[in-house]
Amino acid sequence: MPGENNKVVKAGSKIGRFFKETRAEVKKVVWPDRRYVMVATIVILAIVILVSVFVMFVDWGFSNIFKTLRTIF
Repeated sequence: MPGENNKVVKAGSKIGRFFKETRAEVKKVVWPDRRYVMVATIVILAIVILVSVFVMFVDWGFSNIFKTLRTIF
C-alpha cells in the first residue's frame, strides 16, 4: 500500500519527538536534596506507624464489642 510507509515514518518521528520533549522536561525538574528526602521519609513512616497502631486498637475494640454482644445474644 502506498500510504502505509508514510504512516510508519510519521509514527517514528512522533515517538522521537516524544522522547526529546520528555528529556527536556526532566531537565527542568528541581530534585529535592538528600536531607529533605530523609526527613520526609521519617515523617511518613512515623505517620504510617501511628495510624497503624490506631487502626489496630480500633479493630481490637470492635472485636471485643462484638464478642461481648455475641455472648449476650
